[in-house]
Amino acid sequence: MTSKKHKILVIGVIVTILSCMTLWSGKAVGQERRYPNKPIELVVPFPAGGPVDIGTRILVNELPKELGVPISVQYKPGAGGMVGASYVSTSKPDGYTLLSHTYSSLISAPFLEKDPLYNPLKDFTPIVAYGVSPNILANHSSANLTSLDAVIKFAKEKPGELNCTSPGMGTTAHFILEVFKMYGVNITHVPAKGGGPAATTLLGKHVDLGVMLYPAAIPHIKSGAFRLLATTDKIVREVPTFTEKGFPEGGSLGSWLSFLGPPDLPRPIQDQIASSTRKVMQMPSVIKALENAGYTVEYKGPDELNKIFLEDYKMIEKIVKAAGLGKYAK
Repeated sequence: MTSKKHKILVIGVIVTILSCMTLWSGKAVGQERRYPNKPIELVVPFPAGGPVDIGTRILVNELPKELGVPISVQYKPGAGGMVGASYVSTSKPDGYTLLSHTYSSLISAPFLEKDPLYNPLKDFTPIVAYGVSPNILANHSSANLTSLDAVIKFAKEKPGELNCTSPGMGTTAHFILEVFKMYGVNITHVPAKGGGPAATTLLGKHVDLGVMLYPAAIPHIKSGAFRLLATTDKIVREVPTFTEKGFPEGGSLGSWLSFLGPPDLPRPIQDQIASSTRKVMQMPSVIKALENAGYTVEYKGPDELNKIFLEDYKMIEKIVKAAGLGKYAK
């Protein structure tokens, strides 16, 4: 009898333990599914006021309502965006530290470093792209060179005499100057610390030319301070693209604006952020704000974005190799 009671007691204990484990497991799964449940840190690896910041701020005005938590934008500029990107690449892959970046710049900056701060192919998880921004070449409206043809002619006659600012070494804007060099057009590069500072440098007439993402230049183009000379994409009918002027590689250097996470970010978290971002992108007010800021609004999910990443990587490596930069230095 005692033995029977003992068996019943043991079975009861086992059942209780199993029940508790089931409840605990269900609670854990529920908690995991309730992403996000605390504030998200969104890192912009360039100074405030630049094109990446402009697009980020437009989305962040609405995205917290979709995700249900606050989003804190943190600026970590430096090294062509590598400082902020590196910070995110080493963060915990829990979806609470994310990167807002231009995709091509994320790829291109490490090519110029002997010891890059991250590996673009291994150290990030693509999440979502919300638009593409063309790069543009401009000068001050008071300058004597009034067309890309005039700039090219002058640069070939007097190599290195013209100088041009960009948002920084390793950005897609910088690589447009390297594409020029591939065709014998030598313009001295004057890197700034972001798109905003590059625009300010050109506005102050401290340089002859500026190449930058379109959103950074729009206010000055609209005011008449900047003259638009060429673009990566056909955004103004009367302004030629780089491809039309014989620089096809330059025509590929527009930049996808995207959100990324650290490596090994779980797919459910990627999908949650991508889905919420897509909903925000469909709001008329957000579409209008992005278009007014110079972006072409276009959604790309994790898989599409990863495909673009690999294509851009190959293209940028070709430009770096042809220019003899970074690890391909001669």
